[in-house]
Amino acid sequence: MCLSATMALFSSVMIGEIAQNEPDMPFIFKIFPLLAIVQIGVAVLGLASGINFLKLKAWARSVLEGLTWLLLIFIVGFMVFWVFNWVSMTSDHGPSSFSIMGAVMGVLITGIYGVPLGIMLKYLRGPKVRNAINGTAEPSHSHQLAG
Repeated sequence: MCLSATMALFSSVMIGEIAQNEPDMPFIFKIFPLLAIVQIGVAVLGLASGINFLKLKAWARSVLEGLTWLLLIFIVGFMVFWVFNWVSMTSDHGPSSFSIMGAVMGVLITGIYGVPLGIMLKYLRGPKVRNAINGTAEPSHSHQLAG
């Protein structure tokens, strides 16, 4: 996220003057620097939470869970946006299979990104992670044999 946000900042600098002075430029290009800065902030928060999650800090699990929910909601929302726009743009042009193919692609890509996030949420909310963070986790079998 930090790398893509940095690239977005560089891109916004390159197109910044054009975007600010061109009335027909889409609004998204005008707020690109703000979006990139927000993305950097979210990336730093995710990185700090990930590091502290490995240190079993309770707040980090909560932040990672919140960020995962936000990302999952964004991905599903983008899929709805994609499918709606794809079908409306292609319904009058070309064969209907082209519209269906783009919609199916949107759903499949959502699954490719969404399923791992769902699995991550399942484990973040699960008893093993909660017990590890609370310090009540059972010792692993290898530690019992060594002890």
